[in-house]
Amino acid sequence: MISGELLFILLFFVLPLVIVGLTIFGFIQRMYHFQEILANGVETDALVVRRYRRSSSFGNRHRLVFEYRDVTGKVHRKDEAVFPSEYDRLHEGDTFRVVYSAKRPYICTTKEAVDQSRAAQAREAEK
Repeated sequence: MISGELLFILLFFVLPLVIVGLTIFGFIQRMYHFQEILANGVETDALVVRRYRRSSSFGNRHRLVFEYRDVTGKVHRKDEAVFPSEYDRLHEGDTFRVVYSAKRPYICTTKEAVDQSRAAQAREAEK
């Protein structure tokens, strides 16, 4: 049996630290994946397979399920949260450009995100 004091420490100190740690880890991992895509990216078309909304405590989350093929022909399927503007623009059966990592083809992002990042880097380089 867990004592009241230990339960208090777990709930109010350890659990929040674990949650913050996992959030930071996820952010850093996404950052490294994006850097990998910028360095070793391969463009291809993705097909929207499904669109749906998932309710959460933060409001509706707009999600797209899409598929793309890597250079070997292997199909990769992603289920990702997207901005409402992307959700409204893309429908089942539509295609859009993605960029995936040549090293790890299951890591991908939209071509639009890559273009925006490269444009921001170019503006910074001009300063």
